[in-house]
Amino acid sequence: MKKLSALLIVMVLSVFVIRATPAFCAGDEPLLLAKVKQQIAAEFGRIDASLRKSAKTIEATGLTGDRARAALAVLCSGFDYAVDCAAVDLNGNMVTIEPAHYKKFEGKYIGGQEQVKQVMKTVKPVLSNVFRAVEGFDAADVEYPVMKDGKLLGSVSLLFRPEKLLGGIIVPAVKGGPMAVWVMDEKGRILYDVDQPQIGLNLFKSRLYRPYASLVKLGRRIAANPEGEGFYRFRDTSTREIVRKNAFWRSAVLYGSEWRLVAIHVEQGNSGKKAKLSGGAPTPADALESFVSQRSLSAILASDDKIGAMKLFQDFYETTPGIYSVQWVDERGINRFGYPKENSLTDYDYNRMSDPERNYILKVLADRKPYTGEARLLEGRTGLFSFRPVFDNDRYLGLVYIIRLK
Repeated sequence: MKKLSALLIVMVLSVFVIRATPAFCAGDEPLLLAKVKQQIAAEFGRIDASLRKSAKTIEATGLTGDRARAALAVLCSGFDYAVDCAAVDLNGNMVTIEPAHYKKFEGKYIGGQEQVKQVMKTVKPVLSNVFRAVEGFDAADVEYPVMKDGKLLGSVSLLFRPEKLLGGIIVPAVKGGPMAVWVMDEKGRILYDVDQPQIGLNLFKSRLYRPYASLVKLGRRIAANPEGEGFYRFRDTSTREIVRKNAFWRSAVLYGSEWRLVAIHVEQGNSGKKAKLSGGAPTPADALESFVSQRSLSAILASDDKIGAMKLFQDFYETTPGIYSVQWVDERGINRFGYPKENSLTDYDYNRMSDPERNYILKVLADRKPYTGEARLLEGRTGLFSFRPVFDNDRYLGLVYIIRLK
């Protein structure tokens, strides 16, 4: 359960128009979390549509035979996280399975599994909890009823690995920033986490979590409520230190089963802890102006010395009260790094963003002029942004900027 950045890249882009677009005024829901939820919901919709189509085909072909096998092969090939797809008869036996590697399980009885009993009883599609499949590993199963002339023939099964489905969505969503999203089911099982050894553990039963009472307590709130926010203390994935993590969660739902999507951010201390406070202390904007004019800064950025730059950024952060982060976007449109890293973006390429708002950051880079503005941060607060161009003699190095909380 790593870190959730309090800043979403898209938010930075809106500051250059000074007015907020409708997407940035939609409330306090973390935008990263909204994005992940939307993508998982879309994937659930794709699963439903594909199963519906396969069930319709097998209604005409029957549960066995070459045409039924072909329909199952098409179903399974549509999802890279699928393990196998099967036609299940009314006795609870898998009578046809694809791909061929799993054909050896044809005839296996799965009628005792809860999701199979439920689909046969309710004649409605079901998403199971994670369980130990007869194939020999933990997986989740979607069962979709097959009907003909108003009578139940059996079901179509899609067996898959939740961590692969979730990782395919979450990993690219958080890439480039110190953000994290972990996922659990309503019973506390961890379905996905960037810290892979935690996948499959139960938040309420595993020894790993027993020393962290605030996490377990919040976990029970998460299990009981489809959405909310809170905080807990847990070890940091990289430093292994115990840190406070702010958490927001929402739910993705398929056939009544709910997955809790939890977005987190490691809380940071205030900036300016080494500041020499006096009545004549410069404002953050003035301090930024002085900072970017330093020859040492431009020389270090020009030489691509990240260690040296981070030392300067850290010193600026620790001697400048009232800032959330200080960061650098290079002349190519890549947000290289910032301090503190928990509030910054690392090697985030604006040129690869699909959002139309990316044009703003590229325009600012092209204009090579100071810009200021405000935008809503990921955790729902508003950030005040100040951008300043940086040059090494005649060479343009991009923009150094600070964020303050409004």
